[in-house]
Amino acid sequence: MSITENYKIVPVMNAADVGVALAGDSIDMSGYHKATFICTFGAVAGAGGTVDIYSGATNASLDSALTFDYAYGGAAIGTAVAGSASSSDVLAAWSSGTTAAIGDSAHDNYMLVCKVDASAMDIANGEKWLTIYPNAGTSGVCHIVAILEPRYTGNRSVTCLA
Repeated sequence: MSITENYKIVPVMNAADVGVALAGDSIDMSGYHKATFICTFGAVAGAGGTVDIYSGATNASLDSALTFDYAYGGAAIGTAVAGSASSSDVLAAWSSGTTAAIGDSAHDNYMLVCKVDASAMDIANGEKWLTIYPNAGTSGVCHIVAILEPRYTGNRSVTCLA
């Protein structure tokens, strides 16, 4: 079986200037167990940048900040060193929190992996929508793809975006 038969791959952000407070496309998680977000950053300017993940009762609503696990690549993308434990494709230690700090140039051209279980969402308040919200300080380019673990697998599925 291929990865696309076991998981759903969803592009949620394309080259946005995340310094202008843009959220990724919201995902209807009612048919999925968990989401893993792969974020790749270009140059990041301005201190205080973060990545947050929210559940919401409607598409694009940021109602409840979620606790999620995250890890950065060990080096900037394009600086891989064969056999190195600190390469762009080797994740650093996992952390957990309601925000992942980007920082001013600390993660220029880095990959960030964030994962969250659907069980962390506020289902009791009807919050079935999941939204990643990168805010990279004053400016920064970011691409984000979500990999979803479906409740029921198949080789094709309908969209989970609004």
